[in-house]
Order: sequence, then structure tokens, then C-alpha cells
Amino acid sequence: MSDDRHPDLERALQLGGQMLDAARAGDWPRVTALQPQCDALLRRGHAADESARIALLGLQSQHQMLSELVAQARDGVAREIARHAQTHRALSAYLDSSAAH
Repeated sequence: MSDDRHPDLERALQLGGQMLDAARAGDWPRVTALQPQCDALLRRGHAADESARIALLGLQSQHQMLSELVAQARDGVAREIARHAQTHRALSAYLDSSAAH
């Protein structure tokens, strides 16, 4: 957005970009720290014009990308938990069989 008719939306876009950068780096505490600031800017009233529409479409795109990164991270954590659970079961079985001998 080239003009500054919607400084709150422009700032929300900047924060959204920072949130995406943080998510790509795996810095989830930073993502969650920036979210309330972005939300507060979006709750303010905005004119219903083409400039606002373009900014909101950009924010929607950022949100979609962020949601995809969250899903990827969540799936990665789930895989790690499953791997650790499998390792724990294998170790427990080994210890049980060692104790029986």
C-alpha cells in the first residue's frame, strides 16, 4: 500500500510480516507477543475504500501463510512426541525383558 490513508492497517501489515518472519524462524514466543498488537490495530475503524480492501487482502494472505506455518509446526511437534513415545515404549520393553532375566 503506497499511501498512508490507513496507517493502522499499514502497521498491521508490518506486524504481520514480522510475525511471518518469526514463525519461519520458529520464534513462536515472538509471534504470540506481536499478535495482540496486530489485533488491536485491526479492531479500529477503517474506511471502506479500495486502499483498505487491498490492505485487508494482504492481511488475509499473511494470516493464511501464518496458519500454514502453525500447522506445519504443530505436525512437527506431534511427530516428535510420537517418536519419543515409541522410544519410551521400546526402552520400557527392553528394561522389562532385562529384569526378567
